[in-house]
Amino acid sequence: MVNADESVDQYGLNARPEFKDTIQIMDLPAKYIPETGKHRNPGRLVIVGDVHGMEESLVQLLEKVGFKEKRDHLILAGDIISKGPDSKAVVDLARKLDATVVRGNHEDRIILAAADMMAEHMDLDAPGPSEPVDKVQDVLEEVSFNHGDYKDRKLVKELGQKRVNWLKECPVILRVGKLGDMGQVVVVHAGLVPGVELENQDPTMVMNMRTIKHGVPSDEREGHGWMEVWNEFQKRLPKHKRSTVIYGHDSKRGLQMEKYSMGIDTGCLKGGKLSAIVIEGGQSDHKHKLVQVDCKDGRQK
Repeated sequence: MVNADESVDQYGLNARPEFKDTIQIMDLPAKYIPETGKHRNPGRLVIVGDVHGMEESLVQLLEKVGFKEKRDHLILAGDIISKGPDSKAVVDLARKLDATVVRGNHEDRIILAAADMMAEHMDLDAPGPSEPVDKVQDVLEEVSFNHGDYKDRKLVKELGQKRVNWLKECPVILRVGKLGDMGQVVVVHAGLVPGVELENQDPTMVMNMRTIKHGVPSDEREGHGWMEVWNEFQKRLPKHKRSTVIYGHDSKRGLQMEKYSMGIDTGCLKGGKLSAIVIEGGQSDHKHKLVQVDCKDGRQK
């Protein structure tokens, strides 16, 4: 049994450090929230896990769920770019569909790399990378950093200034709203610490965390999965105060469907599946289902 108390004691009570160029929380506009009742609007939310530049898979998934641009709203749970074959096309599709995207650790890397390039007076729209091709890749694979390796700078150039600026507007936390038995639905890339207000969550951990150990979130794998602690904590709250988190980031764990947390990074990039939670209104309550498509291995050699 996970000790839910370990998550809340002191963590998050200190002032959160200031993060520049970061939107901490965004509320989903009410017009996108699925309605309930006999005469409800048929609009749905389609929440998709890590795409990683796999534009073809995203198109297939949207076709499978019967996505209609004027009826449904697409939410992408971060890491829509990097590693895969066509990050640029994924960003363009997301923009075309007016999707809401949360900032993942890979968006964060690219934004930070772009900021460094601009500080060095480099033109983000100029063709070609500005570093030697044989530059050794940075060893930091999954965490945010502020100097950018060759691959990151190359991707910044591929995306260009407008797309990078658009990614900067993606929030770290998307507060969807209260959806019946799911309670308050929140979409993040990696995780949340239970018992800490959304305003006080550490954005670096929201984009990177995997575990909670001795009450402190970590991007390492030692300790309890944060989602285990989260679910135990939710069960202790009055029903009207409970929250469901939908997240990605952890393809090694794969699909994680719990009562109050849904992990939907199912390794599309590595030839796994691309997953979506589709939420729609019912007669008296909201309902949701999982939809998946198979993916080809899209890792760039």
